[in-house]
Amino acid sequence: MRRMHHCCMFAAALTLLQATPCAGALPWEIWQSPYVIAQLDPADQVLERSSYCLDGCRYDRANLAWEGIAANPYPYRWLYTAGDEVVFEDDGPGAITRIWLTEGVCIDPATGVRIYVDGAAVPVVDMPLAALFDGSTPPFTPPLDYARGQSSGGYVSYVPIAYAQHLRIDLTNADNGYNSCTGDNYRALWFQFQYHHLPPGSALTSFTGVTDAPALRALLAHGGDDPWAAGLVPATVDASLSHSSVLPLGFRNASSGWLRGVRLQLPRSAYAHVRLQLQFDGVTVVYMPLQDFFAIGAGPAGAAQGVLVGEDASGALYVWFPMPFRQAASVALQADAALGSDIAVHADLYWDDSDVPDAAGTFTAQLRNSCPTTPGQDFVLYAARGAGRVVGVSATYQSYGIVSRDYLEGDERAYRDGAIAPVWYGTGVEDFYNGGFYFILGPYSRALSGATALDLDGTGKTSAYRLMLTDFLDYGSSLELRQEAGPTGLMQMCVRSVAYAYAAPQARLLSYARLDLGAPDSVARHSYQAPAQASCAILDAKFSDEPPTALNARACSYDSGSSTFGFVVQAAAAPLRLRRTFDAAQPGQVAEIWVNGALAGRFPYTQANPARRWQQQEALLNPDVASGTSFQFEIRPRFGVPDGAAVFTESSYELLGGFVDPIFRGDFEFEPSAPSKQTPFVTNRGTDSTKDPISYP
Repeated sequence: MRRMHHCCMFAAALTLLQATPCAGALPWEIWQSPYVIAQLDPADQVLERSSYCLDGCRYDRANLAWEGIAANPYPYRWLYTAGDEVVFEDDGPGAITRIWLTEGVCIDPATGVRIYVDGAAVPVVDMPLAALFDGSTPPFTPPLDYARGQSSGGYVSYVPIAYAQHLRIDLTNADNGYNSCTGDNYRALWFQFQYHHLPPGSALTSFTGVTDAPALRALLAHGGDDPWAAGLVPATVDASLSHSSVLPLGFRNASSGWLRGVRLQLPRSAYAHVRLQLQFDGVTVVYMPLQDFFAIGAGPAGAAQGVLVGEDASGALYVWFPMPFRQAASVALQADAALGSDIAVHADLYWDDSDVPDAAGTFTAQLRNSCPTTPGQDFVLYAARGAGRVVGVSATYQSYGIVSRDYLEGDERAYRDGAIAPVWYGTGVEDFYNGGFYFILGPYSRALSGATALDLDGTGKTSAYRLMLTDFLDYGSSLELRQEAGPTGLMQMCVRSVAYAYAAPQARLLSYARLDLGAPDSVARHSYQAPAQASCAILDAKFSDEPPTALNARACSYDSGSSTFGFVVQAAAAPLRLRRTFDAAQPGQVAEIWVNGALAGRFPYTQANPARRWQQQEALLNPDVASGTSFQFEIRPRFGVPDGAAVFTESSYELLGGFVDPIFRGDFEFEPSAPSKQTPFVTNRGTDSTKDPISYP
């Protein structure tokens, strides 16, 4: 008998339960159920705030450390200072689900951290920064937190820090001064924050300073077995595999459900010559060597031991990504001609007959082989149109034609839903994989990240993986996840990567209408009005993408008052987002967004970037406003406060929302998003660059 989909049935198997009911599981609460990770939720928005270099230079911002002002002309990593360094600020509801930072040898014990939640004057966390990662202070303890000795140079926290209204993180005594760790006068901190935005009105419980996630701890304690402890009975296959042959392992037909896990045992020497093939609903979504899919890497013995994919201590390969199907599923192995003699294969397949919700994406994995990379262009880790979320990356890197480890200097950049400016902008390869300083403490392997092969002198290879289970990279209509080729993007190198994702072929976020202040007809059509004292002029500047996109466009700025405009559409659906393109020469620029006379959202604090002045940001709007067809906007900036702005700027606004069939009929005003770095293509799901693409029909 088919089991009804019940989100909480697996939570009961965990010894420690969360208070939040599964029916209302927040997008990052993957410990509630294996089904949560597959849910594509366009009402969730996952962003990154990092200490990336503002003008494309090789150095990240470190308050003018050893590199000097010529190499690092925009050195200040903070958003603003209010006695302390404010390094993160955001309006809720939302949650930080990953913090990474590094400071070389150790964190100066004089440096502290304060976390303020929902506007409270007293921080819920006030401690030495080192104590946030050294395991001494609950809930910041393993396996949710670990210091540089456990991640080869990085300090990492996966403690969910939720906030209903507001979150601010300050660093105390962090500016340059005597550093007892290094013996010099620099405190060179680099950091990344991954955080979720939810629409206004979303219900969540704010972090108290001691709020723990015991079920997430229980999940991360698994390695090789089912982390949700569902007690599923495997279907077992014992067979022989010959070269140039196919070995079917399992098949389900005419019944929706889930492939919840696969475990394989076969000789390690065969991993590169045997491909895993997964087909769901008639589409091949995975077709690649076991070596790649299971993140074995380039080391002679090292392999990933992640919570959802890897090789366990017994030598068994395993994958526990929940994989939904709606009609049919099949699993097979295919050997190439180089396999040699026959090999014995033992396989365990774990099937789950629970219903598949409409919001679940199809599991897929993209294998890409860039060798050599093209100087001056980022290489692609993942690219797709439609909707989805990237939940993990594994890759092997090496230099090409030179002896150098500079390939580890490349920043990752994510371009989402037609935006020009990256919504994620990282600080280096090893930082992305939770390490630091070229994985200074050697190989490591943990539940959510690892570096399994290290290049010691520039002649070898570096293999690393990261599972992005609570800090996934989501998209509603398109995504390109790219990485810079070396410190300046000009390095020739080789990268072989696998990105694990959930995807749907149809976009779940569309552009409804766009106001362009440089187009008189657009200004008139949308009844744009700026304050009387507003100053409008042509700005010739660049975005923060690489290579930078130049834009010559009209921008207006004002230091008091508000602006108004309207959009009229034939149909609309939540989630609604308002995308603003603006001049980021000035910091702050916080503003309330009023729709039809009601507060509907906010533009959060934005860092200043005098080098790349064009910037974009999106605000999620209260879903209550999505029921209408006429949207009268008023943008009310917050002036004259520490986290406000001296001026507020705007050049264009774009209204995006959920997919609605009527928008393609009648006289609906459809305006495409501004051109981006994304190019039209058919996603190559599950194949490498040497094979024909297999796409959704």
